[in-house]
Amino acid sequence: MTTVDSIVISADLLWLNRNNQVRVAANIKRALNGAPQVQQTIIPAGHAMELGTKSGWIARSEFEQLQAHAASTLTAFTLAYEGTDYNVVWDNTQGAPITGEDVFDEVAGYPQLTNVTLKFLTV
Repeated sequence: MTTVDSIVISADLLWLNRNNQVRVAANIKRALNGAPQVQQTIIPAGHAMELGTKSGWIARSEFEQLQAHAASTLTAFTLAYEGTDYNVVWDNTQGAPITGEDVFDEVAGYPQLTNVTLKFLTV
């Protein structure tokens, strides 16, 4: 079970980017003699965390609660996922922090959504 702040999500969410986290920041410059100068540092926080349904679905009522939370909560909150609590903020840096598609096209929206993606940044 996944909990976003106080919102319980009944759908099973997958950690979509679990295996491609950038944990080190690095840059390279060339010295005047052409030798590479590499600088690297560990990134302690601010990791992008994406959870989603892939081909599963989530109830529209839960999706709308999450949308409202993302629109009104600009500070850190707790994300409980797979038995671990993460301190996160919504990731508004690259578009909408929560997206989804209706399972079937229907006027006023279908009761369930698929391809739901929730974007967070760890703090």
